[in-house]
Amino acid sequence: MESSLLDVLFLSEKRKNLLLLLLDGPKTIEEIKSTLDVRSSPIMTQIKILMKQDLIVENNRLYKLSSIGEILVPKMKAILETFNVFDKNHNYWINQDMTSIPSEFLDDIGKLGNYIEVNPDRNHVFEYPKEVVKHLSESEKVMISSSFFLPIYPSLCIELAAKGTDITLVFTEYVYDRMLNDYKKELEHFLNLKYTKLYVCNNNNMKIASSIVTEKFMALSLFCNSGIYYNHNLVSFDESALKWGKELFDHYKSMARPITRV
Repeated sequence: MESSLLDVLFLSEKRKNLLLLLLDGPKTIEEIKSTLDVRSSPIMTQIKILMKQDLIVENNRLYKLSSIGEILVPKMKAILETFNVFDKNHNYWINQDMTSIPSEFLDDIGKLGNYIEVNPDRNHVFEYPKEVVKHLSESEKVMISSSFFLPIYPSLCIELAAKGTDITLVFTEYVYDRMLNDYKKELEHFLNLKYTKLYVCNNNNMKIASSIVTEKFMALSLFCNSGIYYNHNLVSFDESALKWGKELFDHYKSMARPITRV
């Protein structure tokens, strides 16, 4: 019985790895063997199967994706990335309000890549986890969006800006009002520093708990399905995650108004 195209794409790790490799461009058989660490006979068997399904072609001893492969393999990659994100921490995701993530970004949630969940210790439950603070202190450009207030925000943001970090904040009205009412002097100080920007958006325009993006890492924090929040961050250093996080930040920033003085 002839295998379906779906089976050919997903039911062999060797074939999946080969197709993903060819997504980067044409390769010789030697390059394929070296990169995938495989022997000639087994990989040639998979190549013949893929060629039979018109997913790859050979020209001048170079193997590359066919026109059909160029359409299907990027979609296959996106599906595999999404599966990997949910499979990595299944219990986390089933308890989070994923509807808080805008649909266009939820479609690309696989871009989070090889993330880890980090939590503060019990003596610092209202602060960022120490791993996050460390990475923030080493970053040159910081973008934070948040729909809830952390007491560490005033001191941390001023500390980062005072040492020359380019820092941009997008807060909801709720967070901004809390800063304005309880930390007005700190807020004025922050806005008077050289490399600082603050934007405020409607409470309904940001449903995630918070996000952080720098040139080094990105972090995402969500509310539980129950609406309860526990202090945590999903942290990723993958380039795809940084790009995803920056675009999410820009999405919120585009709906916000700038604040230059209080």
